[in-house]
Amino acid sequence: MKELKRYLSYIGKYRFSYWSIFTVTLITSVILTLAYPYMNKLIFNALEYGNQELFVKAAALCVLLVILNCLAPYQRYFQIKVVRKIVFDIKIRLFEKLMKLDMHYYESHHSGEALKTLNWDANSLKDSYFSHIYWVTGIFAKGTVSLLAMIIYSPVLTAVSIGFCLAAVLISMRMNRKIRQSDKEIQNRITTLTARLGDILSGFVTLKMFSGASIVIDYFQNENEQTMKEEKRRAGKLAALHMISFILGILAGVGTIGAGAFLVACGRLDYGTVMAVVTLQLGVNAMVQGFGSSLATFSLSLVKAGRVFDFLELNCEETESGSIVEIQKECNPIEVKNLTFSYDGKTDVLKDFSLEVAANEKLLIMGESGCGKSTLLKLLLRFYRYSGGEIRLYGHPLEEYSPEQLRQMITYIPQNSYLFEGSIRENIACGCIGRRQVTDEEIMRAARSAYAEEFIARLPQGYDTHLEAGGSNLSGGQRQRIAIARAFLKDSPILLMDEPSSALDVQSEIMIQQAMKELMKQKVVLMVTHRTSSVEEFDRCVRI
Repeated sequence: MKELKRYLSYIGKYRFSYWSIFTVTLITSVILTLAYPYMNKLIFNALEYGNQELFVKAAALCVLLVILNCLAPYQRYFQIKVVRKIVFDIKIRLFEKLMKLDMHYYESHHSGEALKTLNWDANSLKDSYFSHIYWVTGIFAKGTVSLLAMIIYSPVLTAVSIGFCLAAVLISMRMNRKIRQSDKEIQNRITTLTARLGDILSGFVTLKMFSGASIVIDYFQNENEQTMKEEKRRAGKLAALHMISFILGILAGVGTIGAGAFLVACGRLDYGTVMAVVTLQLGVNAMVQGFGSSLATFSLSLVKAGRVFDFLELNCEETESGSIVEIQKECNPIEVKNLTFSYDGKTDVLKDFSLEVAANEKLLIMGESGCGKSTLLKLLLRFYRYSGGEIRLYGHPLEEYSPEQLRQMITYIPQNSYLFEGSIRENIACGCIGRRQVTDEEIMRAARSAYAEEFIARLPQGYDTHLEAGGSNLSGGQRQRIAIARAFLKDSPILLMDEPSSALDVQSEIMIQQAMKELMKQKVVLMVTHRTSSVEEFDRCVRI
């Protein structure tokens, strides 16, 4: 019940529409469940007693049933419409959550897990909210109403089927617990498979070069076999559940018909009542036979929905923490005092590290691999939270700044800059989106300063050239110059660079260095590097 409440709590602003349609559909279903048996009773009693008035009532009831059935497609249309809006809203919330998660999540979870949640699990909510809740609730409501109506028509006939119904429900609930455990295991294995497939595709070139495909295929095949075995076990449990429910339903139906025939022979019931009870018995049988399978299907929906809602409830970066503070320009732009940080809580990457950076000072950060150079830049960006010490920017502790203000103050250029799918114009302007409108002249000036205008002019559509995700249709040097153009346009007072030219050819590196020399003017600069070729451009070198 707790999971179901959680499941329904994410309907959001569509709550009223969803419950309204749900209620109307359920009421219509209950009316149809009661009307068909009553119509059968009228018809058979009219035949038995030759009563024309009963025929007229049956005909009127038949017209009502036709109207209700004609309205059913419209109810279905509104259900689909509302459910699609609900799923769309949840997908948007998932994507927003993905953008807000801190760096710890991305480093401790495979990207395939987020992709599966955002696509497969989120898409499964469509069937969950549209079909499975209606299905389970509808079967239970119609079965319950049918059972109550049977008691009203004939308590004796009802008593015959109660034993079979209770047995079927108890067995279904018991077996459903095992099926739900299998569902969770299958979902975990599918997530692992998605992650493994992503790893294989990422390393496809290396696999081809070193003939490692056979090893990977064997590993992938083993994962698939384990998933297949778990799915077979689930299918076996589900088949056994269906068989038991079907047998118990048939026995209940046969018992009701036999008892009804005996009561008619004794003169205690009329044919119409027996036919009404037999018709209602179909609803009870549907509940008995379908309760187990529908409950199992709904359990799988709860598992998938649980993964979506677990993702939505993850702790994310505290975007509301901090505020817009007034910068104290007379203070040092960056002060680091006794900074301590560990990724795993055991081994310190930085320990009691201190650093002061004066206004417009340019620093090279050097040291061995793994000593914490790049980590220091990410701590300044507040991607991680340090365990000891303090970082102050312009006289204020780092935590006092809102993330938005903090990242407007700082421009970060990593070793491999990412370009989004879209035009070159949009990729350069993205650093200022949400802050101000950027003119074409400003974009072209930034590209010119980054020595990117020359190669952009040679492209077929110039600044409107469409870039693929990651900028894969540009060279590494071209991608990095686009990133530097972003930095020119953003024009933040603090510039952080993490080996921005280490993976480039000589010609590209020369152009990048010329662009960076211009970019660094009137800025505080921290650049992580292993090279000493640009030492003369910096005020001092700090080793970690």
